[in-house]
Parts: sequence; C-alpha cells; structure tokens
Amino acid sequence: MLRLSLFTERVSELYQGGLRDLRQRPKHNVPGLDVLRCFAILVVVIAHGAGAFKAPPWFGTSPFVRWGWTGVDLFFVLSGLLIGTQLWRELDRTGDIRIGRFLLRRGLRIWPLYTSLVVFIFGEVVLLGRDGSGLWSDAAYLSNYFHCQIGGSWSLSTEEQFYILAPVFLVAISKILKPRRMWIIPAAALAGLSLMRMYAVGHSTLSEDRLRQVLYFPIHTHADGLAVGLLLAWMAVMHREWIRSAATRYSIAAVALGAGVLLYRVAQVVTNFAVLALIYGSVTLLIMAPKRLPAVFNWHGFYVVSRLSYGMYLNHFGLLEHLSSYFVGWRKAAGEPAFWVLQAISLVLSVGLACVTFLLIEWPFLRLRDHWLAKNRAQEPTTVASPA
Repeated sequence: MLRLSLFTERVSELYQGGLRDLRQRPKHNVPGLDVLRCFAILVVVIAHGAGAFKAPPWFGTSPFVRWGWTGVDLFFVLSGLLIGTQLWRELDRTGDIRIGRFLLRRGLRIWPLYTSLVVFIFGEVVLLGRDGSGLWSDAAYLSNYFHCQIGGSWSLSTEEQFYILAPVFLVAISKILKPRRMWIIPAAALAGLSLMRMYAVGHSTLSEDRLRQVLYFPIHTHADGLAVGLLLAWMAVMHREWIRSAATRYSIAAVALGAGVLLYRVAQVVTNFAVLALIYGSVTLLIMAPKRLPAVFNWHGFYVVSRLSYGMYLNHFGLLEHLSSYFVGWRKAAGEPAFWVLQAISLVLSVGLACVTFLLIEWPFLRLRDHWLAKNRAQEPTTVASPA
C-alpha cells in the first residue's frame, strides 16, 4: 500500500502546475515569437476551415486563405530557430552534442501527444473498422513520403527527421570546422534544397500543379524554413551582437527579402519554398530581440495560443472534418453567416481541446522531462550549461 501511495503521489505531482504554466510566461520567453507562432497556427486553421465550410468566394480567394498553407513554412523557421539554438549552444560550449540526450529531450515534447493520436486512430481501426492503411507511416514518422492517416503529419515527420539529421551533421562537421564557421551547413542546405527541386523540375513530365504537390511533402525538397531557422539560431548563439543591433538586423532582413524577391522572379517552382523561408526568416529576425515592441505583442493570449499550437495543429483536421459533415445542411441553408459561426466554433473547440490534451498528456511528460534533466545535471561531474 505504501508503494502504491508513493506511486500515486508521484504521478499526481506530474500533473501539477499545468494551468500555472499557461498563466505565466517563462522568464526568457520572447513575446514576438509567440505572436508569429500564433499567426502561423491561426492562418493554417482558418485556411483549412475555409475549405471545409465552403468559404464565400470573396474570402476563399483572399490572400489570407490562399497563402494560409505557408503557415507551415513559418512553423519550420520557428522550429529551426528553437532546435538550432539548443544545438549550437551545446556545441559552442562543450564542443560536442549529446545526440541521444537531445532526441529524448525533444521526444518528450513531441511524442506523447502524437503517439496518443496514433493509438486513438488505431483503436478506431480495430473497434470501428476504420481504414488503417498508411497508419504505419504516421507511426514511423515517414508520412512525408508515404500515404498516411493523420492530417498534417507530413510536416511533423519532416521535423522529426530534422531532429535526427541536424545534430548528426553538426557533430560530424564540427570535426573539421569550428562552430563559428559552421553557418555554411544551413546555407548549403538551403542551396541544396533548391538544387533538388531544380533537378526534379528538369526531369519531370508532370503538370506544374502536380509537380508542386510532389515537391511539397518530402524533406529533401521542402525543408527550407528549417535551414533558415538553423541559420538564425547560429547568428543568435555565435553573434548575439548582430541580434541586439537593430541596424544589423534590419540590414540582414533587407538583404534576405531582396534575395527572396529576386529568386522568385527567376524560377517560382524551384525557389518558392526558399523564398517563403527567407521572407518568414526576415520577419523572425526583426522580431527576435527588439528593445521595444508594441504593447499588443505582450498580450497573454498570444502566449497561450502559441503554447497550445502543437495540439491545435494535430486536432483541427479531425475537428473540421466532423463539424463540416455534421453541419453541412445548416451551412447550405443559412448561407454566409453559418460559415463565420462554424469558423468561430472550430477555433474555440480547437483551442479548448488543445488545452485539455496539453494538461492531460503533454504537461506530465514535460514535467517528467524537467525532473530527468535536473537529475542528469546533478549527476554530471562538471557543470555543463543546459540548452534553453
């Protein structure tokens, strides 16, 4: 009984503090990045909702909806920045990266909720006779190359593959280059991705629309945002003075934007993802460390939605599918007002469900990760700074 009581107490401890985490910003939180992450998830959800609920023509053809899919590219930039900062810091401070530790640290953030969704769908396959073809690719994080079941899982597969490839390449190249010269890795990756697309375009007989779809999913043709984010992270770690200097940030952003415009004029299909990465990377750079932000950027709602964006991304596909099928008759009868009501309902439900899954699934594993990291640091013979 004592052991059971102790186990129950420790499990309950893992669930403590979830709401407090949503109410309080972390000490080193950058509000501007929360705004960008919030923007990214909202444009994705609203754009998908426009298709699911049959948006009125004037809204369905608006830039906000037509370019809503690019929110994923903004997520790539932000992910590359976050992960890259952790990797560059460790490499710069210790000369090495503990890859297994990094993967487990990142996995305890990503795997629990995603695995729960895979298990849920598998349960539907077994109990309700749902078609389970392609679920294996979701479980193996290969859905950016094979048929899958989970909407949007291709981008999560791309990020998971990036989590493996990035530290491996950084450690390998660190044997011949010092970290302060390793900007060449993300720069070469950005160039290589365009060359991959150039090769595909030059050897394809597909129509342009079909070719764009084929190039959209694989990591070897669509990971430009991750490369740019990794480059931004290198700047933030190796040359923090560049980030602190407004003049330097604006100059680099202007060059990147100019390069993006030029590339897009040269070859749209080949460079489109690189252009998006440069544009969103420029915006991210400008907002990373300004001394003064508009007061609205500090609104706490941005932090909450940013914190829940992962859950929203995973849940909104299923929510939209169920809402659109359930209210299809009412949408036709009520006209445009019904569209806006359904859009609002889908957003509220997505945030609400993401909050529930954050508290019940994500947060306990984040607490477990914190305990593990603290114990790991305490056992280290020498003090090694932990990645933020």
